[in-house]
Amino acid sequence: MRAVQYADEMTTDPPADPSDPPEPRVDRPGIPADYGAADASEFVAWSTVERRLDTARVFWIATVGAAGRPRVRPIDGLYLDRTLYVGGSPETRWVQEVTANPHVAIHLDGIDDVLILDGVATVLGSVDAALAERLATASNAKFPAYHMTAAVYRARGAIAVRLRKVVAWTDITRDPTRFILDGD
Repeated sequence: MRAVQYADEMTTDPPADPSDPPEPRVDRPGIPADYGAADASEFVAWSTVERRLDTARVFWIATVGAAGRPRVRPIDGLYLDRTLYVGGSPETRWVQEVTANPHVAIHLDGIDDVLILDGVATVLGSVDAALAERLATASNAKFPAYHMTAAVYRARGAIAVRLRKVVAWTDITRDPTRFILDGD
């Protein structure tokens, strides 16, 4: 069983596999009482979040430019090992913004099954052979029209967004949930 913290309780069983990261800490996001979340009685399961990240085809990423103006754009991506991998040309404005300010917010399509990610992006000029193989395999399963190869990932790299926090709900009055992944 993995370590999981729910609001006021903590289980401390070690992960089954020492290389597996512990489950995120779980609590309620700060939502004003008049939104109806004060009586929430359930939490969204982390496995539900990961399943949505695995299957989502479109991610809306928010970046901030040098002048402080936010920008939002749709991108596609691959979720592996609690990291969202996306691609983008260094010539695009959003990649230049991520290079200058790596803090990003990401939202999945839809309003009924909400997933809001807070992360830190790193532009990787290249990736090692093992990760390149995994990314190519995942890309070809999810986006077969792209015909990605490990060689492309080794040469071009990727943008890795390490998740810090995730807010999720299927009904804001029933199950608003915050997952904290990096100790914040």
